[in-house]
Amino acid sequence: MTQIRLRGPADVVAVLPYQLGYHPRDSIVVVALHDRAVGLIERLDLPAPEHAEEAGRVLVGPLLRERPEAVLLVGYETAEGSSSPALDAVRGQLMEADLDVLDRLVVRDGRWYSIDCADTCCPPEGIPVQAADTPAVAEFVGLEVSPLTGRSAITDLVAADPTLAAAVGAALGERGAADPGLTATGPTDASLSDAARRLRALSGWAVVCDVTAGAAEVEDLAPAQLALLVHSLEDLALRDGLVAWLCPGSLPLACLPPDLFDALRCTLPTPTWHRTSPDGSGAIAGRRLVARLQSLVRSVPDEHATPALTVLANLAWWQGDGALARTCLDRALEALPGYRLALLLERMLDLGVRPGGHGEELGEGVRAG
Repeated sequence: MTQIRLRGPADVVAVLPYQLGYHPRDSIVVVALHDRAVGLIERLDLPAPEHAEEAGRVLVGPLLRERPEAVLLVGYETAEGSSSPALDAVRGQLMEADLDVLDRLVVRDGRWYSIDCADTCCPPEGIPVQAADTPAVAEFVGLEVSPLTGRSAITDLVAADPTLAAAVGAALGERGAADPGLTATGPTDASLSDAARRLRALSGWAVVCDVTAGAAEVEDLAPAQLALLVHSLEDLALRDGLVAWLCPGSLPLACLPPDLFDALRCTLPTPTWHRTSPDGSGAIAGRRLVARLQSLVRSVPDEHATPALTVLANLAWWQGDGALARTCLDRALEALPGYRLALLLERMLDLGVRPGGHGEELGEGVRAG
């Protein structure tokens, strides 16, 4: 990730949609600050006034574990004053916990207000949100970041496409019904050794994970090829190895079977998406990888999608996109409520646990949904 610096409250409200990945609406957003670095970012829908204290406890809990130097609160509202109960509740609980509240801002009708500032720099009529005049926004644009219209739009990114999912579902049905041995397209998994089966699957995953210019589109893969990828994730060791490779540092590669590690190293692209680079190429590669996995999960019917969605959720969490991670987990757990890796990641999101090694200068942080 490149370091993106913000100059003050005007930059914060301009950049937050780019950090969150979408334009928040009727929400409270909590930003943890460490010197000039953004830590945890949390967002909740505005609660009813009688539930403001409860919402505050949900938001403050992770901050107590993080112990930031300061906290910034932002209320997004369509009705004047609707964010006040939540902002008051969170500030009160933060003060009780001896955490400094740097400022409280309200964003409404394209203007922002600093509700605790009485100086002339913050007029009571508010200040227009001007993303175009914010240098940090230009840097996000350069990193190929464009916020969605709202949080609900994230669901469309990972929802099943009926036509594609029907074709892949049929291919998965054929795989389940195939006899061991040979099919018209080659050997079935049952006729292969574990090592050969994993190599065959990983060669397909290498296509999905290819973020270079001109790479084959995931949508162009045949249903049978996509079915092979989806089916391969029933091998939990391969699934965990894929997560470890896509999300360096999230799972120790040393814990993988040596033959699986060798297969990953020999077949999958080097994870350039985790490298810090002055030109932001690592961040761009990471977003392209997410987009390719989104294409994959859209092609999978719900009853088969949980493992692939969980892989994507882990990648989103590792990149700091809690909203996308949680949306993936919602679909994954609706189909398989007991899927353990999805439940574990959901718990980590609930607790505000963040992947190690991803603290960035002000402007890039972890985005909780």
